[in-house]
Amino acid sequence: MAKREVTMDEAKAVVEELVLYLQKNLQSYTGITVSEVVKAGSLGHGTAVQGNFDVDLVLYSRDIDAYTVARNGYDSWLGQVRRLLDRMQFLTIQGVTIHAVQFQYKGIEVDLLVSPYWDRPSDLYRFLGSLPAVPPEERFAFSVNASKWQVAFFQKQPNQVKEFVKRAKAWRNKMWRKEAGGEGKPNSYLISLLVLRAHEKASATVGYGASTQAIAKQTTVQMHHLVNNHHKLDIYWESHENGYYMRREYPQLLPARPRIVDPANPTNNLYTTGIRSYRPNDRAHDYELGDGNWTLFKKYIGTLDLTKTVEEI
Repeated sequence: MAKREVTMDEAKAVVEELVLYLQKNLQSYTGITVSEVVKAGSLGHGTAVQGNFDVDLVLYSRDIDAYTVARNGYDSWLGQVRRLLDRMQFLTIQGVTIHAVQFQYKGIEVDLLVSPYWDRPSDLYRFLGSLPAVPPEERFAFSVNASKWQVAFFQKQPNQVKEFVKRAKAWRNKMWRKEAGGEGKPNSYLISLLVLRAHEKASATVGYGASTQAIAKQTTVQMHHLVNNHHKLDIYWESHENGYYMRREYPQLLPARPRIVDPANPTNNLYTTGIRSYRPNDRAHDYELGDGNWTLFKKYIGTLDLTKTVEEI
């Protein structure tokens, strides 16, 4: 029997229930104060593809110490959150990664991640700059901390960009089917940033008053060019575009080229972190380190056609 597709309304209802449960019970049961809960990932960005998405929630708390995370990871807090979730009806724990408690609630797969609370992006950037020389994977552990600014960045993008992102993700899901697994799969955030840059270039080429179909066609051309020439990429957004940082402000944090720099976190190079291999039925994540293997992405990109709707793809 085929698995029933989850609707957007069902997913939003699940998010509301989980947020209320955490706000009501987390502090009394674990001592961890809920400072903020953010709907992250595709659902938060407004780019989720109907029937093919997981829910990512990020729990921010002032009780989570950043320096302790740097030394020991998130295990202690994730363990406490897991014990609370175990008490919830209709919820089945599926596992715990280094970043998240994974579970299913009312038929919907959810990743609940935790983060120290930051008042401003600059507070996070200064903290990352204060860490001694560490390997990229240790700094990347803080990528989830920038989730709320990633959400804010994408929420202000034009609806046309979000529609093209949905189409690109539907194509990705077709080429890398979850049940088959495979290597070199681009994650949703990488797809989103590439489509955004391709759309910017396309709009400058055909004009912002052009028809949707004309812009979709040119955005496709630009996507093909970006991926086929991925080894030359140098993509970033300055603070007048994202409101978070200028390149010159954090030179010690910026990754080397080729790079696709997270507009909310200058240490996160999606060129490497945004693409990796998956085992059959693995969940796709924006918070796990990638391997930077673009071979299949480049091989498949010629089949991407953003003039087609999600349904047509």
